Amino acid sequence: MLDARVPGWETAAWLAEDAFCVRVARVDGKRREGKENEFVFCDPAPEALDTVGPPLLPTKPMPYVAPLDPQQREIILVGPVRGAVTSVSVTMFGQTATAAVHRLPATRNRQVGAYAVWLPRNGDKRDGMNLSDITAVVGHDADGNVVTQLD
Repeated sequence: MLDARVPGWETAAWLAEDAFCVRVARVDGKRREGKENEFVFCDPAPEALDTVGPPLLPTKPMPYVAPLDPQQREIILVGPVRGAVTSVSVTMFGQTATAAVHRLPATRNRQVGAYAVWLPRNGDKRDGMNLSDITAVVGHDADGNVVTQLD
């Protein structure tokens, strides 16, 4: 599990063949079947995750609008990492959020993880943001040293 900050909801991620998948699901006592209670998103995994190498943030984190709540002021952003990255800080709209990296099961000796941060939405767009609104993504090792970054 990557994140459980929204009461009654959990976020998880995994690798499935050539896809990086994210699942957001209702876990409270109100769990019901239906598309409003569980969301699964699978996008092509960045090619850099297929190889063993130095610490890397292969892409900016992707936004996921789930649970669907137009009044929600924050959006969850989920991203993958490769190598010895233990935490990631993401800056958007002048605010920074930091999250721990959770290791994902991987094959071929790859070291792959994922993180999830919540940051404020802005504007009337469905996601409340564009990827260009993310101005920095910084990966840290266990000692807090910067080991990789995207600007």
